[in-house]
Amino acid sequence: MLIDAYISTIKEKVEFSLDFRIIKNDKILWLYARVIPIYNDDGVVHRLIGITDDITLRKEKEIRISKLNELQDDVIKMLAHDLRSPISGVKFLAELISTKDTISEAKKHSIKIVESCDDTLKLMDDLLSHIQVGNDGLVLKRSNFIVEEQIRFAFDLFEYRIELKGLNVELPSSQTIIFADQLRFQQIMTNLISNAIKFNNKNGLVSVSVSQEDNQVLILVKDSGIGIPKEMQQEVFESFTNYGRAGSFGEKSTGLGLSITKRLVALHNGELSIVSEQTTGTTMKVRLPNLKINSLPV
Repeated sequence: MLIDAYISTIKEKVEFSLDFRIIKNDKILWLYARVIPIYNDDGVVHRLIGITDDITLRKEKEIRISKLNELQDDVIKMLAHDLRSPISGVKFLAELISTKDTISEAKKHSIKIVESCDDTLKLMDDLLSHIQVGNDGLVLKRSNFIVEEQIRFAFDLFEYRIELKGLNVELPSSQTIIFADQLRFQQIMTNLISNAIKFNNKNGLVSVSVSQEDNQVLILVKDSGIGIPKEMQQEVFESFTNYGRAGSFGEKSTGLGLSITKRLVALHNGELSIVSEQTTGTTMKVRLPNLKINSLPV
């Protein structure tokens, strides 16, 4: 591009300016170049005056602003589309309660309000995580903790939904210490276990196993649910994917959960992958490095 502009300046006798990138010591630098042709008495270009300037900071700010604008568009789209429905639903149910005479009818609608609020809070959590991760504003705070304890905590959050579907749960009996960001690890497991419950069939199975190999921790989250078609298995990791599906009981999806989860795993220099067959269930594989394993404080 730069050479083409240089040749064009000589041939067409026009001044040019250009922003371009170079790589120096594995770092990307942005430069601004301006070339002015100087003519002799015969109108022939016999000299070029060139100016260059390092505009890396300016370009990085422009790129950052562009990413922020994209994030803002995503959030506004999500807020406009997906927050209106649950808020309207809660309002409708609250109005129903005010007209009911029996405690049992009021309690039934109150449960639906709680479920709707849970879904809305999950949406807000996903949006905040999407903004943090997409804006590169997330810094990991690593510490030692027991993997299996965080997994059990995640299952406790979904006790009601597990009971509602009559699901069988198998938890690991091991005790594995990992050096990672505990809050973000909990978010990873919560998203994966939530999906295993959401897309499972009535009386199905959700199991989690933990193992260690070659300074890595491997976590498998398995379900016996509806599975993911092969053509969808990469698309489900995209933000606001068009492949989002309702759960087996009609549960809503934000279209952000797996996208956020994959990026949180990547921040730990780990890998997240899918093994799934439609109608037979899904296994989510989380592989995290565990290069610094210390004993937990007493």
